[in-house]
Amino acid sequence: MGSTAAKMTSLEAAMKPNETTIYNDHPMLDDSSIVDDEASKIDENSGTTESDDGNRPHRLQHVQLAAHETKTVRRLKYLVFTLLFCSMVAVALTAYHFTTKQEIDEFEKQYYENADKVLGTMGKNLERTLQASDAFVTSVTSMAEATNQTWPYVVVEDFAVRAEKIRSLANAVYVSTYHLVQPEQRYEWQNFTAKTGNKWINESISVIENYKDVDYWQIIWNYTSWDVIWDYDEYDKENPGEEGVTYEGPWLPFWQIQPTIPTEPLYNWDLMSAVNTEVMNTSAAKATLQSHKVGISQAYLISDPDDVDRIKEDIAVEQFLEGFLPPGTNVMQPISDIYYPIFEDAHKDIKVMDGKGENYTTNSRKIVGLFALSVYWKDTIRNILPNGSNGLRVVFTNPCSPTFTYQINGPEVVFLGTGDFHEKQYDDMEVSSLMTELGLFAIEDSFYSGLPINEDFCPFTIHVYPSDEMKTSYTTKTPLLFCLVISLVFVATVLTFVLYDFWVERRQRVVMRSAVKTSAIVSSLFPEVVRDQLMSSQENQALDETQPKGRLTSFLNEGKKHDNAFEFSQKCNASPHGIVEDTSTKPIAELFPETTVFFADIAGFTAWSSVREPSNVFSLLETLYSAFDKIARYHGVFKVETIGDSYVAVCGLPEPRDNHAVAMARFASKCLQRMKVLTRELELSLGPGTADLSLRVGMHSGPTIAGVLRGERARFQLFGDTVNTASRMESTSLPGKIQVSQKTAELIIENGKGSWLTAREDPVNAKGKGMLQTYWLDPSRGKSGSVISSTADVETESSFGRDDPRSLHNISTSLTKESKEEMIERLIDWNVVLFEDLLKDIVHQCSSQSMTRKACQQDERITETLQLDGISIRDEAMKTISMPNFESFQYKSHVDKDSVRLESIVLDQLRSYITAIAHLYSTEHAFHGFEHASHVLMSTVKLLQRVATRDVKKKDIINQKWYYDYTYGLGSDPLTKFGVAFSALIHDVDHQGVSNNQLVKEADPIAIIYGKSCMEQHSFHLAWALLMEPTYCELRRCIYNNQVGYTRFRQVCVNCLIATDIFDKDLKMFREARWDDAFHEVGKDACYETSSNEEKWNRKATIVMEYIIQASDVAHTMQHWHVYRRWNARLFKEMRTAYNSGRMDKDPAASWYESELSFFDNYVIPLAEKLRECEVFGVACDEFLDFATQNRREWMEKGKTLVEEMVKEM
Repeated sequence: MGSTAAKMTSLEAAMKPNETTIYNDHPMLDDSSIVDDEASKIDENSGTTESDDGNRPHRLQHVQLAAHETKTVRRLKYLVFTLLFCSMVAVALTAYHFTTKQEIDEFEKQYYENADKVLGTMGKNLERTLQASDAFVTSVTSMAEATNQTWPYVVVEDFAVRAEKIRSLANAVYVSTYHLVQPEQRYEWQNFTAKTGNKWINESISVIENYKDVDYWQIIWNYTSWDVIWDYDEYDKENPGEEGVTYEGPWLPFWQIQPTIPTEPLYNWDLMSAVNTEVMNTSAAKATLQSHKVGISQAYLISDPDDVDRIKEDIAVEQFLEGFLPPGTNVMQPISDIYYPIFEDAHKDIKVMDGKGENYTTNSRKIVGLFALSVYWKDTIRNILPNGSNGLRVVFTNPCSPTFTYQINGPEVVFLGTGDFHEKQYDDMEVSSLMTELGLFAIEDSFYSGLPINEDFCPFTIHVYPSDEMKTSYTTKTPLLFCLVISLVFVATVLTFVLYDFWVERRQRVVMRSAVKTSAIVSSLFPEVVRDQLMSSQENQALDETQPKGRLTSFLNEGKKHDNAFEFSQKCNASPHGIVEDTSTKPIAELFPETTVFFADIAGFTAWSSVREPSNVFSLLETLYSAFDKIARYHGVFKVETIGDSYVAVCGLPEPRDNHAVAMARFASKCLQRMKVLTRELELSLGPGTADLSLRVGMHSGPTIAGVLRGERARFQLFGDTVNTASRMESTSLPGKIQVSQKTAELIIENGKGSWLTAREDPVNAKGKGMLQTYWLDPSRGKSGSVISSTADVETESSFGRDDPRSLHNISTSLTKESKEEMIERLIDWNVVLFEDLLKDIVHQCSSQSMTRKACQQDERITETLQLDGISIRDEAMKTISMPNFESFQYKSHVDKDSVRLESIVLDQLRSYITAIAHLYSTEHAFHGFEHASHVLMSTVKLLQRVATRDVKKKDIINQKWYYDYTYGLGSDPLTKFGVAFSALIHDVDHQGVSNNQLVKEADPIAIIYGKSCMEQHSFHLAWALLMEPTYCELRRCIYNNQVGYTRFRQVCVNCLIATDIFDKDLKMFREARWDDAFHEVGKDACYETSSNEEKWNRKATIVMEYIIQASDVAHTMQHWHVYRRWNARLFKEMRTAYNSGRMDKDPAASWYESELSFFDNYVIPLAEKLRECEVFGVACDEFLDFATQNRREWMEKGKTLVEEMVKEM
């Protein structure tokens, strides 16, 4: 009975409400009988006594814990549903935004392309029309002279045939001529038209009658002709056609026209009677006669309602034009006339203007008439855009006529009416241009040689806008469709989650029942302590192992106190008991599983360094690597070493970090940015091309073995496949790019920075690795918009979100390119700095000699001329230039050169002069431009510096006098150095892109003026005339301050300029004879015999000066192969362009390969050998000869293939 009572008591206790409510609160076990039934069954089967009832609260505690966890799961589930819903809305809205933006971007892109196409085509059409007009006018004047006709009494034979070609080309309604008749010529002109007018009209009507391509021209044989000069008032007179105009001349009577449709008196209407514009107070024809330039009239046939005179004229023009257009054509649409002046001697000049018309000089020539083309504005914008490109609005504004608007619908054009009908919401997308500017742009890019356009008379401005119609064609339902699809995907995801949750919850009920039963059984079988041990989960304890990383970390942390690991290794080597000596101990090395290795190389460094002094090379490397070291310390990156122009660094050791890939990415990007800034700054001191250098970077992540490689030179080293792969990433990267491996890219994406990456289009073939997929890295493309974080040096893992959904294959790239104008400005800056330094040398010498300067207008001792009387510039070249004696340089300077400061006016004039010289160089020539002149100048300065450098070949020079004699004074005289450098700057000014022989063959004015060496003399004359202008007075006084200095400066410049003509046979024979006389007849040490043979010593100095400029002019052939290839390709392009334009008889490609070999054998290599024989350039001559020989060898192997490639590129 006791036992039974105990069981009943326990069951009753189990049924108490305060003990069963826990089950009702359980979200999954909402049926409380589950626990009660299980508890009662346990009690019945266990046979426990009343003393065992203490275990029941413990069992209920487990159930309560399970219920609490279930509630937490339910809350989490609701949170997940909420997040999914919010995500669905956010993603749908984002997709809608991006797809809509893509459509808008496509709309804007297409609009700007169409607008540029319309404006560009209008300019090209205008240029083509002017080109044809120029040819027509030339042929007309030539015909008039050939047939002994005098102006204005000229009838153009076959006018209808000639003019129809131009009319069709220009899309004109008709073309015509107006002859200028002076008052004394009026009655003779009227008699002339009476005799010849009907004849040419009948001939022209016969021509158009047989012309089958146009079937709407009216053929009228019964027509009226007025032989008097008349205007529209003639119709109101009692006897029209008999009296003519009553106002004074001159007059511009209408003469020949195509097509010839005499619906009214066809000729002798006076163009001078056209109504003047209110704004300009003149007409287009009068403005053309006054300016001697091509004129475009204001638009007519769109007159204001209040302008009675204009309306009357428009009605007359409308009636006249109806016969020229197809039936049903709306005649009353804007139309303008293009007036091209007819000069009496137009056929005698090959070219009237050059380029932009800056040297336009036709005002003194006689105009005898105008050639006119009447063009509807709608025809200027027809047939430009393809079908489907609808809705582009084009608004024409003009200060002299009303505004009017067209809409372009594919190839067709719709006239919207008078006024501005563009839609105001597109004001910010306006693309506009003056019509004259469009013509000028097209003319600059063409071979047009006619008259410039009058930009002052009633200029048309074309405004292009998009419209809603155009925008609608790019707006689709795709964004809404994307939203719907995304919503459906999320709904399907939620339903899947709900179904999955239902089955998980169902399974959880079963597991919970089993857990309750198990807990009850264990509680009834075991004491509490044992039960707790059985029920609690036991975690494995990690073994506490000794880590050898401490030794390596200590070593590296100690090394961080120094600039790099190599410096610390030197400290170790210096210690007789340092770590490098104790090789018996275990090596300091460890495997770091998570690192990112960085390799960087300066692209173009080898070619760049080949044209510079060693000091310049080290100056570049020191500046760049010092900056990289600072960036590395800021980002927690460990610099490993530098090898040549390569920079190696690692992140993730010695202190491991989770975001090592991202930190290294920021470091790499900052290095690229810093290098761009530094190379631009250094270009002023290191020369042109420095800013073109760029960093080529490769990165790879993975395990790395790091340690101290002990020995005679202990160094911290990295080993392993990660290092090798990072090196391959660098070698296969591109200049200015950061290439990362797949592994590094994945780590960057994991850190939420996937927007930094762009998948490389093609896999790279890495040596020893095969084909690898790599990625371009650009942290500036990230959402933050900043490469360097402003919060901390080293970012922690928490700063990297994982919310970037983009993968490695969904990222695009962008490219930038420097303009040619910026490159010219950089070259000007470098030239200014270089010549400023040369001027400081002159000022320093003069100040040391206590020489004073006077203003140009006050110094009567100096006679400055542009050219010596009766002597050509070529004849000024002297066999020997007298150098100053050694005693003139024996002075004690009391002024430090570094403290010399040029006056601001001198610097301003220097910059102004160099800028002017730069703009005298043509930008159209691939080779003979300002960039090549700067390259020649840099080579010249390098050679002058080598003369002044006491290298190993000059070690036997024992005193200053010997050094002066050995270098022929070139290393000591700043004025001579300035003159040689100045010659390099100006030696190709205004080069024509062809040889002297070609200029002579073409009878070019330059060749006619100068004869032999014409281009060299022309360049000197332009540059010297510019220098002699009063604007540069202070600059000249800084260069020379007495007649002797002026004379020597001019002699040096003349000799150097003429020396660049290397193809003149007479000069070549003269130079060879002078070389033999100076260097071959006397022993090797003749340079020391100045006092005994001053004439020969000066001759050697002259030869060396000329060889400096000659070697510099072809310096690319004696420099690195890449430098040679670059300039060789440019020269080929320039000569091939000349051939294609008919300025060369033979295609240079046919013999380019053999010609280069011959040039090396007969000029370059002998010149390099002579530089060595001069013995004043030290080791530089060996460098030049080695490069020349090596380039010839490579050209012999690769030249034919390279020529084929250059031909294909053109």
